[in-house]
Amino acid sequence: MTLTAPTPAPDQLDQHRRAVRRNPRDSNAHALLGLALLKGHQLDEGVASLRRALELNPKVRGLQPVLAAALFELGRNEEAVAAYRVALRFHDDADLHQGLAAALLRLGRAAEGEAAARRAAELAPAHSAPLLVLAGVLHSLGNRDEAAVCLRRVLAIEPEHVDARADLGNILFYQQRHAEAAEYFRAVVAQQPGHVAAVLHLAHCDRVLKRHDAAVEGFERAIALAPGRPDVLVDLSNALRAQGKLGEAAATLRRALELAPDNVQVLHGLVGMCFNLGEWQEALRLARRAFEIEPSPAAHSVMLFILSHCCFDPDELTREHFAFGQRWEPALRALRRPHANGRDPGRRLRVGFVSGDLYEHAVATFVAPVFEALKDSGQVALHVYYNNTVDDRKTAELRACTAGWQVIAHLDDAAAEELIRADGIDILIDLSGHSALNRLALFMRKPAPVQASWIGYAGTTGMETMDYYVCDPFMLPEGRYDTQFTEQLARLPLLAPFLPDPGAPPVNDLPALRNGFLTFGSFHRASKLSRDVIAQWSKLLHAVPDSRMLLGGLQSGVDDALVDWFAQEGIPRERLLLRERTHVHGYLKQHYDVDVCLSPFPYSGSTTVGHALWMGVPTLATVGATNPSHAAVSFISHVGLRDFVTDDEATYVRLGVFLSQNIPALAAMRAGMRERFVNSVLGYPGVTAAGLEHGLRLMWQRWCAGEAPAPLRVRLSDLAPA
Repeated sequence: MTLTAPTPAPDQLDQHRRAVRRNPRDSNAHALLGLALLKGHQLDEGVASLRRALELNPKVRGLQPVLAAALFELGRNEEAVAAYRVALRFHDDADLHQGLAAALLRLGRAAEGEAAARRAAELAPAHSAPLLVLAGVLHSLGNRDEAAVCLRRVLAIEPEHVDARADLGNILFYQQRHAEAAEYFRAVVAQQPGHVAAVLHLAHCDRVLKRHDAAVEGFERAIALAPGRPDVLVDLSNALRAQGKLGEAAATLRRALELAPDNVQVLHGLVGMCFNLGEWQEALRLARRAFEIEPSPAAHSVMLFILSHCCFDPDELTREHFAFGQRWEPALRALRRPHANGRDPGRRLRVGFVSGDLYEHAVATFVAPVFEALKDSGQVALHVYYNNTVDDRKTAELRACTAGWQVIAHLDDAAAEELIRADGIDILIDLSGHSALNRLALFMRKPAPVQASWIGYAGTTGMETMDYYVCDPFMLPEGRYDTQFTEQLARLPLLAPFLPDPGAPPVNDLPALRNGFLTFGSFHRASKLSRDVIAQWSKLLHAVPDSRMLLGGLQSGVDDALVDWFAQEGIPRERLLLRERTHVHGYLKQHYDVDVCLSPFPYSGSTTVGHALWMGVPTLATVGATNPSHAAVSFISHVGLRDFVTDDEATYVRLGVFLSQNIPALAAMRAGMRERFVNSVLGYPGVTAAGLEHGLRLMWQRWCAGEAPAPLRVRLSDLAPA
């Protein structure tokens, strides 16, 4: 019911007011005054008059629907709900059911409003308004498929209904049906070129569909329509970044920062930009500022992730990580509850994994073969709590290995904890650490009796509620980094397997044999490279003056910065070979031009080291006093190349010179690298799976015995059949 009507003349209102003054107990006079006031858009005074009329004569039932509609229009939703319910006692009317459902929806009580919304649509099947309300209710309840059916019915009734078309596009976007959603948004924009939300959503669809030029054009159009919105500038920056225009992307973010100096979304956008350009200190400064403005565990993790890439001081790195738990865990201690899990040390364990990276991502590449090896285990049942909505072939592959798979991306920590407890999880494993999409605050609630962190982050969580950190003795040698962890270290024979790409090209001859000079190389993400890294690599290039340096996997903008940094160290552009990011086969084939790879510091790599080894290329690495520097050592050591790991810059340079003087030995090593790889445990997921299975059993036995977590070591000999 609407309240639109011609505005009454002033003398009519005066007549009604005089009638009320003459007979203040005349309900009809109050009713007429109330209706006149509503027509005159004096809603508050009109509602008061209608209420007075109903007090004097509750039997005037026709006023209740009008009163309910007026209260709804005023946004007095609780009162509107009560008035609609009274009116519905006497009138089974579509407008009343629709109004009740809409008011409850505004109050966030969609479940209460569902019956009313369905009844409204039933009573008025040829009208679009009840269907729109029903669609809104169903969308709020997560029933998006049926909500979409309602919106399609609206469009069948009113083919040009802009809001229905836009809402349907939103649902399709949410369901990741981006190409379909784009068509609906495009139609909305054609009808209403100034529809900012549709322009924005269309640009987001184009970005997801990798139509980068169209996305940039769309975001620029949205900025023209709404020039004061820093969030749209952030969107434009992301689209420019996807085009490889990092300089323009950074400039766009700085425009946004001028508009909103304390906007955390803008600050985090700049943090990511600076981090990816290797400007770690600036990224850290901006991350600290964002954390000061809006402190949260997630913002704190961003700071720590950056710090792990740029901090050389073990005391500082440890102190900063331990401060994470000290800051956030105390407030959650009161929420921790006892666990009902049966303390049977020998039963099959329910093991949960929490991650946002279970798609075509490096973490998923490592865990997928382990999941496959454990899927039929009689010792453990795998359960996943997936903190993402990306669902690709790798996701499906992993899901097929589990006994349970729950998406928790849209659940708060309390709701996620209830799922985990309902599943009876015995050991809960974090696969993120302080990387993106982590749910460390969930672990602080201690939803499982035993908790561990594995593979997703080279460092401690800093939390007392994280009992173990899973590693291997090459990644974290006993006694070297133990004090940098709040967790007890659980050392397995192999932290994670590395399975080479099945389409990898064969190993070629050492390129130095045909070139007459040594070519060093790096395929690490640019965010691991910094001026310090480039300075050390430049010393090596000066020490081997006829050598070259190949830099792979680069984006436009990043390569310019790296070339400048090398130039500042006296290495001219002609000694650098730049290779753009490409598909996997092309990336692997770029190793044909590299003799020796170089690992960055203080945050080294592992995936790139594994690919290089399979292509016959050893990696030269420097380790330091902080544990992230040791990540590359695991793969290198497992294939028997521990001598390629150095503890200081001088030794690093001398080793590079030595390799340049021993080309035949390096050529022989390259030729035999795949045999060396196959003869190691590195390519055998069963070793990690059995080690993990055994390690989890040891953790569980300690809990069953009432013993506190303690360091543990699983050796290959422990995995041999009894």
